[in-house]
Amino acid sequence: MTRYKLLAIYPPGKKFQRGEDRCQASIDDSITVSQRACNDLGYIAAIARLYNFDSYIIDYPSENKNIDNLIDDLKKIRPDIIFISSTDGALIDDYETFKIIKQILPTGIIIAKGALFSTLTYNDLNDYEKYIEPLDYAVKGEAEATLNEFLKYFDDKSKRETACGLIYKKENKWIIPEKLAQLENLDVLPFPARDLMKNELYIRPDTGKPMATIESSRGCPANCIYCLTPIISGKNVRYRSADNIISELEECIAKYNITDFFFRSDTFTINKKWVCELCDKILEKKINIRWVANARVKPLDKETLEKMKKAGCWLIAFGIESGSDESLKKMKKGATVEDAKNSVNLAKNVGLQIYGFFMLGFPWETKNDIKKTIDFAIELDCDFAEFHIATAFKGTELYNSISSKKINIGANYFGKPTETTENFTVQELLDFRRQAIKKFYLRPRYIYKKLKKIRNFYQLKTYIFYGLKTLKLIFKK
Repeated sequence: MTRYKLLAIYPPGKKFQRGEDRCQASIDDSITVSQRACNDLGYIAAIARLYNFDSYIIDYPSENKNIDNLIDDLKKIRPDIIFISSTDGALIDDYETFKIIKQILPTGIIIAKGALFSTLTYNDLNDYEKYIEPLDYAVKGEAEATLNEFLKYFDDKSKRETACGLIYKKENKWIIPEKLAQLENLDVLPFPARDLMKNELYIRPDTGKPMATIESSRGCPANCIYCLTPIISGKNVRYRSADNIISELEECIAKYNITDFFFRSDTFTINKKWVCELCDKILEKKINIRWVANARVKPLDKETLEKMKKAGCWLIAFGIESGSDESLKKMKKGATVEDAKNSVNLAKNVGLQIYGFFMLGFPWETKNDIKKTIDFAIELDCDFAEFHIATAFKGTELYNSISSKKINIGANYFGKPTETTENFTVQELLDFRRQAIKKFYLRPRYIYKKLKKIRNFYQLKTYIFYGLKTLKLIFKK
């Protein structure tokens, strides 16, 4: 039996948060975002192994590798399949990678995943066809569901092209399925192939220790008009069982000596019973770990936060978004300014550090609305804050609501936002973001509070690095 090879990659170029399809973060343009583990590649490599493929994973940006390194790897490995995790922000650069792969391996099969494919329609092909032309296939939905079927029938082209969510060419025309591929039972997934990942590259920024990403659930029932999650992962939340997550934690500790984790979910705390069950299992098994998670500011209660803290949680990230109740209502956040205050205070009282996310530049917003959000961020005084520019990604309600339906290929909400509002130019929005960062991070009180928490040389070095990065962004022309 022929033994095939699959190479899963993040293409050479700038660092983007490619692992979460809903996330369009340019890490180079962010203040606090760090590169997370390439779990999406790890899942695909692990699934390929189930079908006796030799699997390889290379995260070129994190490994500081370039196109020449890619060419060398292609010639050395000679993969039958090249699986690529793409993103809207990097598509133009990724296109160059697609072309080079086809030049080096004309018979190699390129299959890509990313939010842009999950929202792709026939009407979009005029805008996107140039950039996706070198691809053989793409995935609409969850790549693990598609690849499981695709690889199972890899030897039979007609059968493999029946895989759920597969975008493919027929007689030189793209065929786009109506339905997205989706896994109902996340426990059936093999754990990511971490033996193929350079785990030391994905670190907890304040300690430098490897930090693994643990996918805990998918989907979100909220109606936020700017978010891709309901389109990509659905509104029905699918949870991994606590036992399944515990098994992955134990593997990370035993095999890779990893004890720091990011519990990745679209909204970790929305189901109190599930959160408490997971925390109880961690405590029952006496698993000594440190972890972070994201959360909505509503619903949330003190009991849940206390249990999370006891089970090793040290930081919680809130999607606060705005300091204006009117804006929160219009963006369908399902929470108020008061809800945000209450949750931040609860988390502080429990002893958790807080990471606040804020958004600037919705179509209806004025300078006063933006000022309210910046002032609110300062009032809450989170340990860390990130300011996104409201960006209308195709498929979202925000995109459908703006007068111009122009697709801005290469968009990301830190460095190249879409033209979402007529009130401000893109440059003005970027300037507002710089002002927000300056006002939040250059407060003497904030700087003093951070300096007091430095406990070792590594932390000092980290704060210097992010401090210089902040200054560079603030004064960037």
